[in-house]
This record gives sequence, C-alpha cells and structure tokens, in this order.
Amino acid sequence: MAETTFFILGGVLVGLALLLSAVGLRWERFPGSRGLAVTIPVLIAALVVATGAFAWIQAEDHQDEYAAELAAERAEAADERAAQLSEQLAAAEGTSPDAGDDGGQPPEEGGGAGPADTTLELTSPEDGSLSFDTDTLEADAGTIAIDYTNPSPVPHDVAIEADGATVAQGEVVTDGGTSTAEADLESGAYAFFCSVPGHREAGMEGELTVR
Repeated sequence: MAETTFFILGGVLVGLALLLSAVGLRWERFPGSRGLAVTIPVLIAALVVATGAFAWIQAEDHQDEYAAELAAERAEAADERAAQLSEQLAAAEGTSPDAGDDGGQPPEEGGGAGPADTTLELTSPEDGSLSFDTDTLEADAGTIAIDYTNPSPVPHDVAIEADGATVAQGEVVTDGGTSTAEADLESGAYAFFCSVPGHREAGMEGELTVR
C-alpha cells in the first residue's frame, strides 16, 4: 500500500511540475494572481512532504523484509548443520568402534598390553571440522599410544594403519571424550586416521613416523 501511494504521489508531483513549467513558458504573467502564487508553492510543498513520508515508510518496510529474509536464511543454515550432524551420528552408530578388518574382531595391537613407551596427544577443531590438529606425528620404536581428544559433538576416533591394515583403533567419542589407539610398532612409516565412515576421505588422517 505504501509503495503504491508513493508512486502515485511521485507521479502527481512530476506531472504538476511539467504542467507548471509548460504554463509558465506560455504565460508571461504566470501565476497571474496572488492566490495562485501562494497556493501553488503550498501544494508542491505538501506533495513533496507526502512523497517523502511514504518513501520513508517504504524504506522501513523493505528493511523489515530484509531482516526477515536474513533470519530465515540463518535458520535454514542452522537446520542444514543439524542435519549434517545427525547424519554423522547415525553413521557412527552404525559402525562398531572396535571392529577391525578381520571378521569384525578388534584389530591386533602388536602385543602392546603394557604401559605405552610413548604417548602422543592429538585433537581436532571444536566446530567439528573433519581434520586433526596435525598431520604428522613422530615417536621412537616400541609401544606407542595415540590419545585423541574430541572437543566437538561430531563423532570421531583414532586408528593406526600399517601396510594397509588397521593395527589399532580407539572407540568413537564426542564432547571431550578421549579415543586411544595403542600398538607395538617397529621403525617405519604408518598412518593414523579417523575410522568413522567418510571422515578419513574428508581429510582426517596423517603420517606417523616411527624412528
């Protein structure tokens, strides 16, 4: 309504200006009387004020519409993020934390039953991003434990791979939980990664160098 009134008043104002210009050019004594000399400026001033008022109202309406659209976009983004987290949680629940590559049995840990000779600390971003805080770890040969702390609600774990086989794997954790993968390793190059489906492919992996 305000937008329609604004355009109507604007059109009247433009039309009146053109009419007065045409009459003024043809009539040398225009406006011709004192009454018209007073009435015409007052009328123009009233139209200008009214047009400006409706322009202000229209601007406020557009601002409210923009705020509503922005709020809707933020709500949609939050819903999408929540849906992604739900999918990741569902994927984690469908994967046994201790399942390895040998018929569903827990992966071998190379006889690392005693206290670890070396414990390496690992974490990831609080926003649930699919990455570790480092992609390289180093340790001396022996019993090596990787303690991964997950500060986010997105489920993660840590596992150790040697020659394409998982030799140690911790449990899936969230919200500050710690997942530990421990194995007795000789000198060589190994991989550490998150075993939750899709997370390693997204970047949650690194190289473990054993001296």
